[in-house]
Amino acid sequence: MRIRCLTTGVVREKAGERGITRYLVERWRAETLPVNAFLVEHRDGLLLFDTGQTARAANPGYLPRWHPFLRLSRFELDPGDEVAAQLGGLGIAPGDVRWVVLSHLHTDHVGGLDEFRDGEVLVSRVEWERGSGFGGRVRGYLPQYWPPGLEPRLLDLDDEGFGPFPGSYDVAGDGSLLMVATPGHTPGHASLLVHRAEGDVLLAADLAHTGADLDRIAPSIALYCRERGIAVASAHDVSAGEAVAASLGRPHT
Repeated sequence: MRIRCLTTGVVREKAGERGITRYLVERWRAETLPVNAFLVEHRDGLLLFDTGQTARAANPGYLPRWHPFLRLSRFELDPGDEVAAQLGGLGIAPGDVRWVVLSHLHTDHVGGLDEFRDGEVLVSRVEWERGSGFGGRVRGYLPQYWPPGLEPRLLDLDDEGFGPFPGSYDVAGDGSLLMVATPGHTPGHASLLVHRAEGDVLLAADLAHTGADLDRIAPSIALYCRERGIAVASAHDVSAGEAVAASLGRPHT
């Protein structure tokens, strides 16, 4: 079961320390972070974990400047960096994707969703309700850009839990693709645990920026993955592709 890391441009954060000063300075950090989505080639169909960012986010006025959170990041990408374009380069059309699993609904994870509206879109009910409508806009979501008429499958990830995960959903029905509740970055945040003979991988989205950060942010999940030889690949980790590749042939228990 192959996992491909697709980097949909980069995000540049405001310079300065955390707090009010970051909103006052005009400088941007020299370094950038990737905006990763992941394609899982399962025997029963293709799964896209998150849809990355849209090139429109690089245009002035796309991100509402009135929202403090959205003023701290600047996205840099071209249309060719979008996930649909990258899949096209692999000979994959949006209609070929069977499942679209969304970790959460922040713009850099659903920016490319419009092309995949006809697939089976899965998101936690908590996340959908939190991100929708006026309340969602106040919280920093951009529901005005979601595909009109989108009707995802809303999942209550509060049962079938195991280990450090309070809930899960078996996407493919064979235990190989488990959508697991990982609240923290947002209350409805979810990750995807991929069980495969080649080596298990936790696609962690924004649970932590890097696998190294996981020990500090979610120590129980970090311990679970370490004890079972599960590689961790995050949405903004420059080493995400390497983490997936390094999982090949890794022994697991």
